[in-house]
Amino acid sequence: MKNRELSIDVLRGVAIVGMVLSGTISRNPELPAWLYHAQIAPPDFAFNAALPGITWVDLVFPFFLFAMGMAFPFSMNAALARGASEKSLIKKIVLRSLKLFVFAVMLGHLSPFHYPQDLGWVRYLMGLLAFAGFFLAFAKFPRWSHHESKLNLSGYGLLVALLFIRYYGFEQSFSVHSNDIIILVLANMALFGGVIWLFTRKNWYLRLGIVAIYFAIRLTHSVDDSWNQMIWNFTPFKWLGATFPALYEGLLSIGVDLKRTIFFNPEFLKYLMIVIPGSIAGDLVLAGMHEKVAYDKKSGEAVFILLPSVLLVNICLNLWGLLSRNLDFVWIMNIVTVIVLWVLSRKGNFRSMKNARNLLMWSIFWLLLGLVFEAWEGGIKKDHSTLSYFFLTSGLAGFSVLIFKMFEPVFRPGNLLHFNVLTGMNPMLGYVAAAYLVMPVLYFVQILPWMDQWHTHWHWLGLLRGIILTALMIGVTVISVKRRYYWKT
Repeated sequence: MKNRELSIDVLRGVAIVGMVLSGTISRNPELPAWLYHAQIAPPDFAFNAALPGITWVDLVFPFFLFAMGMAFPFSMNAALARGASEKSLIKKIVLRSLKLFVFAVMLGHLSPFHYPQDLGWVRYLMGLLAFAGFFLAFAKFPRWSHHESKLNLSGYGLLVALLFIRYYGFEQSFSVHSNDIIILVLANMALFGGVIWLFTRKNWYLRLGIVAIYFAIRLTHSVDDSWNQMIWNFTPFKWLGATFPALYEGLLSIGVDLKRTIFFNPEFLKYLMIVIPGSIAGDLVLAGMHEKVAYDKKSGEAVFILLPSVLLVNICLNLWGLLSRNLDFVWIMNIVTVIVLWVLSRKGNFRSMKNARNLLMWSIFWLLLGLVFEAWEGGIKKDHSTLSYFFLTSGLAGFSVLIFKMFEPVFRPGNLLHFNVLTGMNPMLGYVAAAYLVMPVLYFVQILPWMDQWHTHWHWLGLLRGIILTALMIGVTVISVKRRYYWKT
């Protein structure tokens, strides 16, 4: 724990808890719209790409991406300090990306909810077996470290066996194009974001230049017969298919279409506009590790209570204003907030904390940049993602990091919210625990079917269902961390 940056684990934990909670709340038309994605709102929950606004649900994925970007300086600087070469780090980055890709494809097939409902208890049994396979394949086993590689290999073997059973036993198709899109995006960001940080770690201007170039191509790629369009549409797999027709036809016969997304899609690179701001935040947090930003009762400085409180209120008001479309209020509130933050940043010991102040200023910059683009593309949206969405959520993520750093005492061991830190330390296990372990177990003890009907009796019980399932996921993840079963994805 001493060698970890608490705010990264907290941000990652908040994201995982938010992902699971948002995915387990029952869809009831009487529940408020802010409990769901803004573009999939009650009462009909039909996707509406023209509906602007964001909710807290739309923050959880960018928060996780921001945390990923923050982690790059910590993990790779530590490796470089131990004598690792850039070449070895690139190999590690590629391997991690491939593991995440395999994970994404496995999740796209082995979820109990990817089987026909008429299979009943069988699909939940398959989900439990898949969780066992994931655990064996990805976990570290400190008590059996000398057998760890064998255990990992057995996990991969079990997962492959489940795919064969699924294909031949239940006649469910397998396709490399079927995947968990969230994990597939993370695989791309681990690769491109990691490599970009490695080669720009001493040059922020170059890193920001990459954002600017991608930003420009994204705005201009629709121009027909332009280099911009050609660059945007290029993927290695499409090139292989066009260059070697025999190879394309051969792979197509076994279900691999080189013209479809396999691993890389140019559209995925848009998330660099969150990961790269996150990496800058990580650089600043790492450089400011010596700064005592957390509130201390002994010093009693009010700025370390007032500043994070203002940031928290700002996040809540932005979500309310953007979802309700009170844009005049959003602009006025943010201008007032910036003035208040500027005044507070010059108070007490905070004014001498260079890196924390720089993180605050960068977060304000991303927030205001996002607000400027809010009027573009019909208002801020997660789906389909607008430019405003990337920059504004980066700013709110930066605000959240400062909140977590200043309120750090409540996240320390033995305190109220320490469970969130532990959840953030093993995020991939937390990501799958609810669907692959908690829900199947509850099904076999006949509690899940009962919980699934709660919202029909009173709509707020649909929220309670999500809270209980999320709490059980947290419990599983906390136990795994305390026993040091970290997943290596």
